[in-house]
Amino acid sequence: MNKIIADPNIPLLENFDSIGSVIQAPGREWTNDLIRDADILLMRSVTTVNADLLQGSQVKFVGTATSGFDHVDRQYLDQHGIHFSFCPGSNANSVAEYVLSAILVVTEPKRSLQGMTAGIIGCGHVGGRVAELLQAVGITAILNDPPLKDQAGDAKYRSLEEALSADIVTLHIPLASEGQYPTRALIGDQQLQLMKPDVIFINAARGGVVDEAALIKRIEDCPQMKTVIDCWENEPAINHDLLSSVTLGTPHIAGYSYDGKVKATKMLYESLCGFLGIESNWFEPAGSEEPIELVDSDNENQILRGLVFSCYDIRVDDMNMKKIMSLSVADSKKTFDQLRKNYRVRNEFGSVRVKIVGHDARLNALGFQSIKAP
Repeated sequence: MNKIIADPNIPLLENFDSIGSVIQAPGREWTNDLIRDADILLMRSVTTVNADLLQGSQVKFVGTATSGFDHVDRQYLDQHGIHFSFCPGSNANSVAEYVLSAILVVTEPKRSLQGMTAGIIGCGHVGGRVAELLQAVGITAILNDPPLKDQAGDAKYRSLEEALSADIVTLHIPLASEGQYPTRALIGDQQLQLMKPDVIFINAARGGVVDEAALIKRIEDCPQMKTVIDCWENEPAINHDLLSSVTLGTPHIAGYSYDGKVKATKMLYESLCGFLGIESNWFEPAGSEEPIELVDSDNENQILRGLVFSCYDIRVDDMNMKKIMSLSVADSKKTFDQLRKNYRVRNEFGSVRVKIVGHDARLNALGFQSIKAP
């Protein structure tokens, strides 16, 4: 029987019991000794998969329950005939809902989002969904994605400078140090200077795409700037100076909705079944039809905020994250990982049935299941 090493932060691992013997081990604690006699590895982004981990092992399948894979040395896997699987788009709804919640928190409650602009840097599965959600609430998206522009030659993709000039700048790019489109430290002092002094700046991509020292300086120079950071360099040893400076800080959980995690697990499970040539017998518990929200559609801003925050209120994660500032470096690292490991169940908009009075077309565009009240 196959031996499977899996990160316990992956839900519904019991699906893999029929495929092999599943041993759960925290992703940061994986070693060559632990995985040497394993056949299958299932991880999230905290595990670095390279020669140091895999050398001399019998691993034949590596799967990451994430949409990104900069933590995986794919060249090594290819050279050693190890099959690789990842989950593009699995966290797209979750990250987009995170971005919308953040924007609603840092803007005035009575301010309409209509007429605002958002520079979306990186327009793959996640950035594309962010654009859809923001446009549904009246925010104009300015798309920047050089790889997609070069592939499609589409005029809808604009320059980085134009995207940086928007009211909101939100990052959804992979971390790449080499190649035709490097992104490491893409946002540095020069790029920050191009942003509006009161910009809403969001990084829900990777910590390394932002020069953190330059960002701290920019926040000091522009106190009206609103900064939302989910991804940090050197996680879990994050920069406390940056954490104390940002408007909202969270422990790399933008894509941590329960629905998104389950979607990723299912994608890995079906990929593994295909690799092994066995039939898929995926199962998951039936979801509840609750909660049903009864709202009054007379006040659109109030409705939007109430519904979004009932699903995901970023202020909860910010409050928990800010407690790290009073801890030692060692305790800070442990707490950062604990916040991720013990993350609450967070449902996506699509899991919520909403009973409404009147009609608000935005609800369906945002993914809510709207039911017109009698």
